[in-house]
Amino acid sequence: MSIMEALYVGFVGLAGISMGSLIVLMIGHLMSEHWLAPIRAEVEAAALTVPLLVVLGTPLAFGLDQLFPWVGERGNLPPMRAAFLSTGFFLTRSILYLLICAGMAFWLIRTRHVRRVSAVGLALLTPVMSLAAYDWVLSREPHWWSTLFGFAFGLAQVLAALASAILVNFLKPAPTSSIRMSSLERALLTLALLTVWTWFAQFIVVWLANLPEGAGWYLRRSDPWNLGLLTTSYLLMLGAIVVLIPSGVSRTAMVGGSALVLLHHGTHTLWILQPRGSLSWMEAGLVLGTFCLWTTVFILVMRVRPSYAEEASAEP
Repeated sequence: MSIMEALYVGFVGLAGISMGSLIVLMIGHLMSEHWLAPIRAEVEAAALTVPLLVVLGTPLAFGLDQLFPWVGERGNLPPMRAAFLSTGFFLTRSILYLLICAGMAFWLIRTRHVRRVSAVGLALLTPVMSLAAYDWVLSREPHWWSTLFGFAFGLAQVLAALASAILVNFLKPAPTSSIRMSSLERALLTLALLTVWTWFAQFIVVWLANLPEGAGWYLRRSDPWNLGLLTTSYLLMLGAIVVLIPSGVSRTAMVGGSALVLLHHGTHTLWILQPRGSLSWMEAGLVLGTFCLWTTVFILVMRVRPSYAEEASAEP
């Protein structure tokens, strides 16, 4: 794995948590603040780290040819796709995605009309996350286009963001309303089941359509190592579902279920991204350093933002 690949893996992983947290925040505001309250501080802080993604993504702009094969083979693509995947247009779209997300995050925490802003934000971010998934992930193998892939990948980011917020919240000693815990448990379980079903639907569509490009995408991920990675990923998700399904809520179950969901997300994302080359100690340190930098910014934002402790502990 090259340095660019290591930075790319870190960027995609952190972009998913930040952008997914913004979606969680808007869904919570739009539906009901009651279930969102215990983790509102965590999802707000994660959403406000979007500007950091511009810093993390800047080095990638100078190494697109090492990450995306279409930079050197646009002549082998259909004309419309070749025009869409031009370097300048790609970078413009990427900057626009991050600016929209950052603008929505700062607007949402400052406005009093959170439901109205959340409705506008969801209408904007649904296509943004779908197109970002195609640009930043699926275009690594540009001969296959899937309209469902963007939704499936974005849904996985929302699930990871919710699991991250729950894990951070429930590792803290502060008590949380059992009713609110139950709502969060149901939200996490529902998203987990929906994510599994959406990825399965993606596979079924490719299998039934028997598209050579789509089949090739899966076949390139069917060697023993990748099958082991995929199997581990879904065993982790099965474990999370088993932990979360029983009636009644406990802090241990929420922490365990959230941690298993995050482990599933990490292994499944690696299976999708297919980083090229083996991982050296330096590159592993670079990925870890990227996550540590994001975590540091997240903690700093958490400290300057309201904790919503009274709101989170009050019964609805």
